[in-house]
Amino acid sequence: METPVVLLIILVAISGLSHGDGVLPDSLTAAVGETVTFTTTVTPPEMPFLVVTWSFSDVNIIMSQTAINITDPAYPDRITLFPSTGSLELRDLTLNDTGEYTVTIISNAGAALKGNCRLVVQMPVSNVVVTTSSTDLVELSGSVSLFCSASGSSPSFLWLNSSSDVTASDRVQLTDGGATLTVVSVTRYDQGPFTCHVSNLVSNDTNDPLSLSISYGPENINLTSPSQEYHVEGSNISLSCSAASRPAAVFYWLLNGDKLFDTGPELRLVNIQMSQNGNYSCQAFNNKTLRYETSQPSAVTVLAPVSNVKVNASTTDILESSSGSVSLSCSSSGSSPSFLWLNKSSEVTQSDRVQLTDGGATLTIVNVTRYDQGPFMCHVSNLVSTGTSDPVTLSIHFGPENINLTLSPSQEYYEEGSDISLICSTDSGPAPQVYWFLDGDLLPGTGPELRLTNIHMSESGNYSCWAFNNITMRNQTSQSVAVSVLKSEVSNVVITPNTTDLSEPGCSVSLSCSASGSYLSFLWLNSSSEVTASDRVQLTDGGSILSIINVTRYDQGPFICHVFNNFSNYTSDPVELSISFGPENINLKLSPSQEHYEEGSNIILSCSADSRPSAQLHWFLNGDLLPDTGPELRLMNIQMSQSGNYSCQAFNNKTMRNQTSQPAVISVLAPVSGVVVASNNTHLFEFSSSVSLSCSSSGSSLSFLWMNGSSEVTQSDRIQLTDGGATLTIINVTRYDQGPFRCNVSNGVTGEISLPVYLFIQYGPDNATIKGPKSAHVGDFTMLYCSTTSVPSATFTWLFNGNPTSFHEAVYVLPSITVSDSGTYTCTAVNAVTGQTRTVTHELTVVGCDCSALVGTATIITAVCCLVIAAVCGTIVFYVVRRKR
Repeated sequence: METPVVLLIILVAISGLSHGDGVLPDSLTAAVGETVTFTTTVTPPEMPFLVVTWSFSDVNIIMSQTAINITDPAYPDRITLFPSTGSLELRDLTLNDTGEYTVTIISNAGAALKGNCRLVVQMPVSNVVVTTSSTDLVELSGSVSLFCSASGSSPSFLWLNSSSDVTASDRVQLTDGGATLTVVSVTRYDQGPFTCHVSNLVSNDTNDPLSLSISYGPENINLTSPSQEYHVEGSNISLSCSAASRPAAVFYWLLNGDKLFDTGPELRLVNIQMSQNGNYSCQAFNNKTLRYETSQPSAVTVLAPVSNVKVNASTTDILESSSGSVSLSCSSSGSSPSFLWLNKSSEVTQSDRVQLTDGGATLTIVNVTRYDQGPFMCHVSNLVSTGTSDPVTLSIHFGPENINLTLSPSQEYYEEGSDISLICSTDSGPAPQVYWFLDGDLLPGTGPELRLTNIHMSESGNYSCWAFNNITMRNQTSQSVAVSVLKSEVSNVVITPNTTDLSEPGCSVSLSCSASGSYLSFLWLNSSSEVTASDRVQLTDGGSILSIINVTRYDQGPFICHVFNNFSNYTSDPVELSISFGPENINLKLSPSQEHYEEGSNIILSCSADSRPSAQLHWFLNGDLLPDTGPELRLMNIQMSQSGNYSCQAFNNKTMRNQTSQPAVISVLAPVSGVVVASNNTHLFEFSSSVSLSCSSSGSSLSFLWMNGSSEVTQSDRIQLTDGGATLTIINVTRYDQGPFRCNVSNGVTGEISLPVYLFIQYGPDNATIKGPKSAHVGDFTMLYCSTTSVPSATFTWLFNGNPTSFHEAVYVLPSITVSDSGTYTCTAVNAVTGQTRTVTHELTVVGCDCSALVGTATIITAVCCLVIAAVCGTIVFYVVRRKR
């Protein structure tokens, strides 16, 4: 009994707790028979809750303390408590479970939470049924109501027409909470299908779709007929009628307003006749709405096709004259025919000679000509068909005229035994009779062609033809043509020159061409070019003799004589003339070609000239004949004695002429060697001494170039170049004139450079300075260095406060300085050679200090000073040695 008492005390203690926000959702919805879980937002604690209690409408459902649960007898198998979070599951829901649920949670630490949640339990929607006041309606003349019923709690209603929501309007009413839908003045678009969608908080359902039958029309009637305007008699036509109508309309057909026996949406007119012409229309009738509508009329025009097109001529046999006429008549079956006349493929139109009458059915031609013979055709057409007559050709007689006689082949002469055709042509209708004449005598042959086979010279003469038309009774004779028959062929063509050995200029030559045959013509060729007459060229004896005056080298041929007549041709063998000329255009060349040649080298001289026959070549040196002949002179291991002007002379022993070349200069030089530079003075004083350097060398035609280091030496106010550049003189030398000097000697073929020469120039001392500290501490290692520029090296003396010292080197050393060493130090540098001196002073101040603290520093300074002294001494020794060199 102790636990219930404790729980009762706890319940009394928490009865005044306030609502715990967010412990439970505000509401839950579920259907009858389902399970719902009241899920808290409490995080499971490390220690179990002290107390969890659930109540419904102020009635406790379950109370839990640690492991003890007290459950209301009405819920033993319907609830489950989840002690870790205080959540509750409620099963097998009924409508009576709707209400307010409260949870109270006390933690092990005594903190309390309280939450409320409203549960709504509803019956699911089912058995949705729609009924209607009517399903058979006429558009705009009836109303309809649809009633929706369903099982379930708190249903809501939504009407759909197909997939669109139905909303209230001036024609649509929703009553009974949306369960009744009323449509006033229904239209075809109100046919549905309609569905009623019923829902509550837990479910929804929809009825089977319901469609209304709404009759309308007919309207928008449309008659469709063939696209063409006219129809040929006997063809088939289909007309169709359509209209918007429910139920489908009944169609009636009318012709010119009179109802036909045909019904249905299509009217088929098979093998239509002209009697069926007229305006067709259709009428649609709806037996539900009892309304009708008539279409606009459509015109149907039927025409008989064109057939049996024939042409009759008043005559077909006419004589071309100014009085002949003919009429052509065209007849045809068919309605509304049109006529078009054709002469061959060209349309016939009216003119002063051509008349079209009877609506174009009759064609009359006055003063017929040969061009009016046709064939003529009559083309008949109407709006549905066409037809063309068979061609009619007129026979129009004329001529003969424009007679013409031609020869084949056409040529001036014919070789005996050849074949000739003579053709006589004339304009005539019908074809004329043709007769042939030779020199005015009638020949036995007739017809438009006379063939002369294997003709003989006896058949030469003037041929003509005579044409006769036996209808027009006219005749005409041709002009005569001459036929000349010859017997001989060209052969044995030979050229004979009066000479073939000629010299340019001043010589002349004649070439005679002879051949067998008659009526010969001559053509001369020089190589492949035709020879024509000019001031130097003459063609005589009918072209058989060719004469050339003052022949040139270009007249050598080969010459060919081409002989021909009207039957054959023949060409001679070529003949060449030997024409001597020259020498001229003589040319002398050196190989290699250069201005100077080194003694001992090889030279080749080549001489050429234009000459026929080839010229004899002789060589000259400075005008003197050399023993060498021929086009090449080879000078091997040439010597200076062979220098001079070389020339060659060409001689032609046929023309007895000669020509000498321009001279070619050959300059042979000895090579440069043994280049030596000598100086008149090698020990010099700066600004007061002068020196001359002389360059000597073996070789000829020498040129001299002086170099100081890598720079070329050029003349100035202090520098003179004499003896053709072989002597270099420098006045008032400076320390920068020490060299090294080299002499570069060259001529046109070789070159050589001398060994370097250095000048020893003494100067100084200059730029004297004392390097060292201005102050020092007692006990310091102190060094003063006297620096100066001097060649040879200077000697030094030191004074301390004006008194001589024992130091005679550049360095003055104080190993451990004292206060008494403060004062003025004077260094005097003396150049024993130049006799010049330089003096410089230096002030040094010594201050006292704790020497024990500076022992280490002094040691380091001493070591550094030793190194500096060693470096300075080494530098001095280096310069002394260099100056002595």
